[in-house]
Amino acid sequence: MAMLRSCVLALVVLAVLPSTFGQSCNTNLLAALANNPNLSQLVAVISASGLNDTVTKLDNATVLAPTNSAVAALNSILAANNLTLADVTGSGKDRAASILLYHIIPNKTATVSTLTNGMVLPTALGSNYTLTVAKTTTATNTTVTFIGAANNATVISGGADNKVCNSIVHIVNAVLLPSATLGQIPIYNGTSSAPGSSGAAALTIGAWGFGLSAAVATAMLM
Repeated sequence: MAMLRSCVLALVVLAVLPSTFGQSCNTNLLAALANNPNLSQLVAVISASGLNDTVTKLDNATVLAPTNSAVAALNSILAANNLTLADVTGSGKDRAASILLYHIIPNKTATVSTLTNGMVLPTALGSNYTLTVAKTTTATNTTVTFIGAANNATVISGGADNKVCNSIVHIVNAVLLPSATLGQIPIYNGTSSAPGSSGAAALTIGAWGFGLSAAVATAMLM
């Protein structure tokens, strides 16, 4: 009888785990993201920006993962400024990596239940680059939005609290920008240890700049 109860409990636990994220610590964060078809464009940007190793080793962190449509919106911003992803990746111009680091909250596994309205969260981009939580709760729903320096990102329905080993992933509807001016987004230089473990990225501010148009900025806030 005890064995039967144990089997039933195991089936219940398996039933409530998100199907698109690996739960075993034999996996890693990058593999878990790649296992979700709605995050394939994010995985592509991680690779292009040279952060595969950093994300693979990431542990004990909270990650905000933009959907494919969110990444497509970022690509539209670049196109509107006559740029491509190649123009913001690679040595000496890798601002895409800095944008991705702005989506990592190191040394904190922040589930929706532990996030509070007005909470300020430091990011892996640096202590000066923070996100503020806007949380509203009704009798039937809780909405969490992360307010960034240039725009906001809201956790999508069913996208909260995806556990990957010792980390938490929230799937969000926008790519957060640490600045509305490209030239004020730090350039990621070189490699670093995974945020949340040790080491720090080498970041510099470049002279290349453009400002988001009013229309584009509005689109990023939607």
